[in-house]
Amino acid sequence: MSAELPDFVALKMRYDNESFPTGARAELRRTAEPDDIALTPALYRLFPGQKPDDRHLCLAFLLPCCKHAAKAKSLGAQLAEANVAEARVLQVARAHAPLDMVQLRRLLAHVEPTVDWSEFGRMVWYWYRNDRAKRQLIEDYYIARFNPAKGDKK
Repeated sequence: MSAELPDFVALKMRYDNESFPTGARAELRRTAEPDDIALTPALYRLFPGQKPDDRHLCLAFLLPCCKHAAKAKSLGAQLAEANVAEARVLQVARAHAPLDMVQLRRLLAHVEPTVDWSEFGRMVWYWYRNDRAKRQLIEDYYIARFNPAKGDKK
């Protein structure tokens, strides 16, 4: 287990690079749960020379679902702007592994967000280490959804 955070933007760039095999990308897109990725060569191509743990699996599981743009809005804000029902966002935050990642991936596939991978990757990295990552998603969602400057959205 690495003590340092990976470079999440570089990881996304490695995944998007033409030299990353299309078959490996397809393997990652087709997996049903994060644990399924542990048995794919794509995981070890993404993290060469490393022994991936559950955090790496979650990152690889979500890589196909989001584009990258520096300084993009938070995922929670983008979910609010896409009018995702609060029940769905809360369902993701309250679910336990691996269902929470599966539901999050479904939301990402529906919304097709462009995220800042330096922030989004950090959220995914700490998803199971503490509740702060899930709480941040919920806070960002509600702050964007019920912004007093714009008035409450319905």
